[in-house]
Amino acid sequence: MADRTLRSAAVMAAGTVLSRLLGFVRIALLAAAIGSALRSDIFTAANTIPNSLYILLAGGVFNTVLVPQLVRAIKNHDDGGQDFTNRLLTFGFVVLAVVTVGCVLLAPVIAELYLPDELHDPSRAAEKANMIMFVRLCLPQIFFYGAFVLVGQVLNARRRFGPMMWAPIANNIVACGSIVAFLLIYRTGDTPPTYSTNEELLLGLGHTVGIAVQLLVLLPYLRASGHHYRPKFGLRGTGLGHTAKLGLWTVLFVAVNQVTLVVVTKLAIAGSATETPGAKAGLFAYSTAMLIILVPHGIVTVSLATAAMPQMSSLAADGDVTEVARLSARSIRQTLAIVVPAAAAMVAFAHPIVSVIAGYGSGKNNLPLMAYTLMTLALGLVPYTVQYFQLRTFYAFEDTRTPFFLQVAIATTNITAALVGVRVLLDQENLRYSGVMLGAAYALSYLVAVVISRRVLSRKVPRVHGAGIGLPMLAMVIAAVIGAGIGRAVLSLVNAQVEWSGPVASVLQLGIGAVVMLPVYVGVARVLRIHEVTDVVSMVTSKLPGRPRRS
Repeated sequence: MADRTLRSAAVMAAGTVLSRLLGFVRIALLAAAIGSALRSDIFTAANTIPNSLYILLAGGVFNTVLVPQLVRAIKNHDDGGQDFTNRLLTFGFVVLAVVTVGCVLLAPVIAELYLPDELHDPSRAAEKANMIMFVRLCLPQIFFYGAFVLVGQVLNARRRFGPMMWAPIANNIVACGSIVAFLLIYRTGDTPPTYSTNEELLLGLGHTVGIAVQLLVLLPYLRASGHHYRPKFGLRGTGLGHTAKLGLWTVLFVAVNQVTLVVVTKLAIAGSATETPGAKAGLFAYSTAMLIILVPHGIVTVSLATAAMPQMSSLAADGDVTEVARLSARSIRQTLAIVVPAAAAMVAFAHPIVSVIAGYGSGKNNLPLMAYTLMTLALGLVPYTVQYFQLRTFYAFEDTRTPFFLQVAIATTNITAALVGVRVLLDQENLRYSGVMLGAAYALSYLVAVVISRRVLSRKVPRVHGAGIGLPMLAMVIAAVIGAGIGRAVLSLVNAQVEWSGPVASVLQLGIGAVVMLPVYVGVARVLRIHEVTDVVSMVTSKLPGRPRRS
């Protein structure tokens, strides 16, 4: 059973790796095309809003509630869940269409929610107009995001995990194409502070078309999975009333989360909008650093959690809480075996990492503050990973109420720490450090969340043999810190002897760091008998040419 979960996770991880790589190519192209200060923050915020609104208005239910319901329908209904799924998809498509149209009509109002006070000054009228236009062009993404997730969750419930992880590759290719066209047509020298109408159309529509293509790529796999979609209206007798009841708490959950996002976005943009000269860590820096720390999350955490969720839901439905506890803990340990050293590496090698991704054109001006932002965010990666799995355990039991109250605690901590950090601890001159402060607030909020959630979860899932994570996690942290520390020390010695700079040099620096850090991490893990690390190493080495493979 564990091997099956790992194989499913490996298929998803492969697609996610390529998608993430193309995502960073997109970030690099954006940095070269539009810079990494206020101009890029305007587009970054507008392109982020559709996904945020989708999650707020529909995504919470689609992502976390429907999988257990689909699994039960496929398992228990005589038609294999065909009727249930058709009604669910039809209802979802209609809701998404209505929501999308409404949001496009309210684009100026929505844009206002994300604008900091600094951009309401009359002197910033052009930047504000750019923001509103980009929001209007990007908001149709709401429908395509939602339809993609709906179809993808049907595939996941049918244990076809790969397509949903591979389809975003098409999105990134289209988006990269639009940015390359932007560079060829409009990038002529110094980066102007605002955008022309044609520039807005090319960037905005290019990214929206990318999300649409991502959905279209997924559709053939729906039929191949054995489901033949036919529009079917009406929810009576489907049991979706139960789903809606569960979804209410999830909607409240994501609503709280989106309040946090609005506050963080406004504070981050404020960091770039300050008139203080010099490098700035605003929304682009914060968003880029967030994408970096979510690489191991997307490749490992989401893959393992998605593969384990149907099995956990099935065990929970059968009342086997002991196996739920063991499966959840095993998944967390397997994930942390990779996530912990990844977080340590991001702290130790932050500057070369951001240089590789955003050290091009206008983007290279803000690299030091982007590196500091990455460091603070990376400190929150491990608790975020643990919390992610803990929430999935609640969802397996169809408990959406408890995660809501846990999210309130996370949001309260994050917003309070962010406001204190940016508006109290930073004066106007140092407001450019807003991204760094926001990263620290994020890390603190998830540390608090893990402590609270572990206590609450223990009331639902018993402490059983084989379900511990504390000591293995501590051992992984020790091994990762030793490995990253030695890798950083060796890289510092090399840097003292060699004068090099730029993205190519950063790639070589990361190579040196990896060559030193990884063997040390694996070696210390063996000494500390961290079985999950040795299992990962064995799985990877078994795929190498010339190595015998386990049957």
